[in-house]
Amino acid sequence: MSTEKLAKVLIIDDESSSIEVMTTMLESTMDIVIAETADDGYNLLQLHDFDIILLDVDLPDLSGFDLCKRIKSEIRFSHIPVIFISGYKDLIFEIQAFESGGIDYLTKPISPVKMLIRMSVVLKIKLPIPSSKNIKID
Repeated sequence: MSTEKLAKVLIIDDESSSIEVMTTMLESTMDIVIAETADDGYNLLQLHDFDIILLDVDLPDLSGFDLCKRIKSEIRFSHIPVIFISGYKDLIFEIQAFESGGIDYLTKPISPVKMLIRMSVVLKIKLPIPSSKNIKID
């Protein structure tokens, strides 16, 4: 059995419950690196090659939008897809996410299935996503 991970993910979020949910969802199939500030996340980008970034909008030192703009402005990082994770459900925040260079926007509490589907599409890999036959519709 191969222990090779499918992708390397940088999670930049300062909310421990969100980090725990994302880590639990992804740790069996992906390498996960966590940063709790924009500065730490940016520094980790200098040290590792990431396939995708999961980025919170609200960080203690800089907004996720500003960090995304910074990442996208540098040629060596601009190819890395950024999915925003946010507690804000207002459309204005979603628009800002796309304007700053994000490729998707998910709201908290995070739906594990939605996150896996979006990441699977972006990374062009097969992740363990429940079949539509197994999802109960209320």
